[in-house]
Amino acid sequence: MLLGMAGSLPTSGAMLPADTGSAAASQAASTALPVRVIHELDTTWTFSYNDLQLFSREMHRIDIVYPSKDIDGADVELSGQVVIPTEVYNGEQPCDGILLYNHFSTMAKTDVPTRGYAQGIDYVMTTPLKPNWIVVTSDFLGFGITEDRDQVYCFNDINGQASIDCLLAARQLLSQRGISQGRFTINAGYSSGGFDAIATQRVRDLRYRDQVVFDKTLVGGAPFDIMAAINEFINWKDENIDVTFVPMTLGFLNKYANLGFTYDQLFKEPVASHFEEWYMCGDYDNDYVRAQLKGLKVSDVIQDDLLSRQGEIYSAIRKAAEENSLANGWTPDSTQHYFVFHAMRDSVVPTNSGRAFIEFLNRFDYDGKRCDGFKKTIVPERTRLQTNFMIPTGKHTMVGGIAFYLTLSSALTAQPLLYYDDELNTHYADLIEPATLMGIVHLLEEKGIDVRALYKRLTSSGEEGGESGGGLDFFSMLAQLEETLNNFGTDTTEVLQMLSDSGIELTDLLQLFTYLNSEPAAARTLSAKDIREASEACIVGYYERRLTNWLKENNVNIFE
Repeated sequence: MLLGMAGSLPTSGAMLPADTGSAAASQAASTALPVRVIHELDTTWTFSYNDLQLFSREMHRIDIVYPSKDIDGADVELSGQVVIPTEVYNGEQPCDGILLYNHFSTMAKTDVPTRGYAQGIDYVMTTPLKPNWIVVTSDFLGFGITEDRDQVYCFNDINGQASIDCLLAARQLLSQRGISQGRFTINAGYSSGGFDAIATQRVRDLRYRDQVVFDKTLVGGAPFDIMAAINEFINWKDENIDVTFVPMTLGFLNKYANLGFTYDQLFKEPVASHFEEWYMCGDYDNDYVRAQLKGLKVSDVIQDDLLSRQGEIYSAIRKAAEENSLANGWTPDSTQHYFVFHAMRDSVVPTNSGRAFIEFLNRFDYDGKRCDGFKKTIVPERTRLQTNFMIPTGKHTMVGGIAFYLTLSSALTAQPLLYYDDELNTHYADLIEPATLMGIVHLLEEKGIDVRALYKRLTSSGEEGGESGGGLDFFSMLAQLEETLNNFGTDTTEVLQMLSDSGIELTDLLQLFTYLNSEPAAARTLSAKDIREASEACIVGYYERRLTNWLKENNVNIFE
């Protein structure tokens, strides 16, 4: 898309037709009714790039049918998948847990789990780390045995319900077969799958706290705030970005919120005439639709009334997005843990939408052992919200996607090592206790390293003991870095934003800078008030100089 993976991932396993037989009588979701197995086979998952197979792993795959709910709350049967590493299935390796995986956006009916399309999870399971987890994935409504129906795309928490129900059905099947389920459960998804993973967590918090506990929810490139994403695309209306999933977002919001607008009210040609064919019939994959829209900008795709943010259509879209926001009616469970990842310049799922999820969680302040609740941090397990926005790229798939999947693979491998008896490993907890900027400095000093002397030596100009490069305030130092940062395609503003998104705030940097430039006797007496006053003075001075330089460069004399 907005929200899809911007490229095809390798197809894994056999391509099997969906079961189109008659459905059983309507069943209530999440009950202990038998789970139907529709396909079962041994298969091989591969991690390939440009037709080069890097890794592979033998897996045992079980395609199931289970009861859930549709968009109207009516009973429906959906299909999903349970995939078990062969070593775990045969009892040769212990099972660490269940990974509940939410697949990313697709238009083709063939590009879903029970059709043999692994959708990136093969990247996770076949890495050399070889995580011993069982993967559970729903096809979601509109795919698999319900492919005669329209999919539900980034709308409310309907796919979250489907995902929870698939997990409960998988547990039932594994229990019936005596297959170990391990100790942990992780919920994850990338792109629109990240949206659905958040929806899954929301459904769990609201309705299944006594049945499901997630040890962590990991989301990447997720469009949590749909309206924020739409507004960012309007801001980028004349930029060269991938517009493939913009119509998909607007079209399905219009459909499921019952707004009633026609395609030509929302879209320009060629989208208006081809929306049904490209986005809803299921005959075309993401790459085909992307090719049809290649070279078009947002201003070429959606109508001017939307671009202007005025009028009935824009107001209705905004109201529908707000009414169906995942944030509505949800107070997150303070026992749950999150990892939120987003590429800093993502042009497929705007970063502001992912950032909105962090801001949402930050509203809730919980006390907890060894952590500060949902306070963002770059350090795993230090709080219940770990964040990483440190990759300055717009490549949603080939950089952002792969980085997320490798992070997920690492998390699956680390989880059993970090915890035992359901508690954080105390040795590990002690290791990360000082993992803040100032904590690390003090730890080094306790080891006999004079960090301030080292800093002054590194920032001095000329020979040791010469004139210090110090004397600069914090923002003057950043301004001197501007040219170097520009060579890397970024600037101080963006770097500070990346740091903030990842849990390192400006006040943390200012505290460190002030400490490093202080004398030993005064260093440990700096108060929060001292830091705040120093920060305010630095900020005023910085912008004062920036304004003065701009006036000089543009030959502006404000006194004339």
